[in-house]
Amino acid sequence: MTIRFAAAWGGATPAITRALCPSAPLGAANDNRRTMALHDAACARTRIRATPQHDPHLLSEALRHFGRFGLGAAAQARSEAEQADRRGDREAREHWLAICRHLDRRMATACARAFSREG
Repeated sequence: MTIRFAAAWGGATPAITRALCPSAPLGAANDNRRTMALHDAACARTRIRATPQHDPHLLSEALRHFGRFGLGAAAQARSEAEQADRRGDREAREHWLAICRHLDRRMATACARAFSREG
């Protein structure tokens, strides 16, 4: 499904320009590098490993998975977790469950409950 957006025109200028704050910068920038560096340094000092919710590598994999499967990515990750559970591969199951949790927390929670009931 394609979503298209066309801004409304009010005379010679777009209507959105009147709503924008002229003092706010319009350029987007990733300003969390310093924060992530401080977080990594704090984790290294205390020897704490990043939790799955805050693991940048896992987030990157979840985004890549979403790019591949689109809106059905969470269901696909759940399916991969269920297949890993049937094979008895606990590590793969937790990996796919974490990816599913990034994409759809409710689905991942329901899936984890189902795993705990079965085993």
